[in-house]
Amino acid sequence: MVYWWGVVTVVTIASSKGGPGKTTIAMLLAGSLAAEGRQVVALDADPTQALSRWAANAYEGAPFEIHAEADETRLAHLIDKTAGRAEIVIVDTAGFGNRAAAVAMTSADLIIVPTLSGEADVTEAEKTVRLAEGLARAARRDIPAVVLLNKVRRTQLTRHATQEIANAGLPRLDATLSDLVAYGEMSYSGRVPQAGPAMIEMAGLLAELRGRGWLPS
Repeated sequence: MVYWWGVVTVVTIASSKGGPGKTTIAMLLAGSLAAEGRQVVALDADPTQALSRWAANAYEGAPFEIHAEADETRLAHLIDKTAGRAEIVIVDTAGFGNRAAAVAMTSADLIIVPTLSGEADVTEAEKTVRLAEGLARAARRDIPAVVLLNKVRRTQLTRHATQEIANAGLPRLDATLSDLVAYGEMSYSGRVPQAGPAMIEMAGLLAELRGRGWLPS
């Protein structure tokens, strides 16, 4: 989105399958970018409100604005309204039974599609990317959608999933997030990893997003 004061990036995290780590990735992005001093707004479009509860009750870090809104009509207006006072808007979504997810994807400048390594997970990631492509055509603008491998273990299954993603022609981030205890602990401690392998992975993800022009440098 382009406003008179500059470009505002809307990042939607979406998946048609439950459990790939959408909310965890939203936590990581919001907390990490806020720690850099960025003006971040996080929108919780999942009826479970896991992100907004975490931000209100557990999060310990640089402040960012957070709103819970699962109604698709109000969400569309909220995305535009909050983009008027932020550098980056991060939208966490539910599955596609929730129409707010389609609104969030259509409003996005980037869609991150997290997936695990299982065959069913990769199949659902492909469905999400294809839906994103259809929404972009309907909106008549470019809305890049990229797969992010999450909870990665260095196994044959992960190598197979990576190959299946390539065979399907799905755009994929080089950065991955491993199956690390630090990410699970974040839900309870409220602290985004600031050291160790988790911090290194997160820094790599942010660097790639910036390198591809999807986040402000």
